[in-house]
Amino acid sequence: MIEKVSAFILRPGSSGSEILVLEHPYAGLQIPAGTVEAGESSDAAVLREIQEETGLRNIEIVQKIGEDQTFTEADEAILTQTMRCFSWPAQTAQRTGPLFTRGIRMKIFERKVGFTHINYEEYDLNLKTPKLIEKVDGWLPSNFLTHEIQRHYYIIQVLEETQETWSHFADRGLTFQMRWVPLNPKPNLISEQLKWLDYLNKWE
Repeated sequence: MIEKVSAFILRPGSSGSEILVLEHPYAGLQIPAGTVEAGESSDAAVLREIQEETGLRNIEIVQKIGEDQTFTEADEAILTQTMRCFSWPAQTAQRTGPLFTRGIRMKIFERKVGFTHINYEEYDLNLKTPKLIEKVDGWLPSNFLTHEIQRHYYIIQVLEETQETWSHFADRGLTFQMRWVPLNPKPNLISEQLKWLDYLNKWE
């Protein structure tokens, strides 16, 4: 199993509550979210992810509003350790491709002698027709892959005034564009995250 966190950063607006969203340069409109590191609590993880993705530091947890347990599709898995792929299914094989961070989702195929054949593809989803920007094919130890995800959901408040929009240079050399948007109607988040907003409806 791997643990993940999602952050609903809210503030009062002139026409109701507003939520902070970020525009990922490839992956579309999102809220801050990420993976709990080994030995880290979910409370610490959600604050760290917000700092890394938005640059905000003067923040606090208002409330943890829920958690759920889900599973990937049968042909997908989540990496539980940061590592590079092996070029074939053996510990002595050459490492290949980029360094994958724990928490990345990938396609899986056949298994051999404790290894699983994987394929990772990343697309630019901000284009009208998504464009493939990275593809990796290789092998990973099967015991470092999981289908089970436990996600923790948090309400967060910012303890200082912010700009309406700003940019933040985040991990992997990416720049995220932040902005406040009304919570109603629902912001057009990427499909995976839209269902997370149901936790806000229950909380309100």
